[in-house]
Amino acid sequence: MQLNLDFFDHPDPPGGPLGESPAPGHWEQLEEPARCAALEILARLIARMLVAAANEASHE
Repeated sequence: MQLNLDFFDHPDPPGGPLGESPAPGHWEQLEEPARCAALEILARLIARMLVAAANEASHE
């Protein structure tokens, strides 16, 4: 069974005949320092996952 997550189901952007720009997404609503902090955290998590995977591969 596969579940869909709400934040991945992007509705079609509202575009009127006047070429209105769509409402900003959640990422665009964050201020720059919050974006940087989120990217740093994600980078650390990815690095930890890669190190753990490498360690697991070397033990096999």
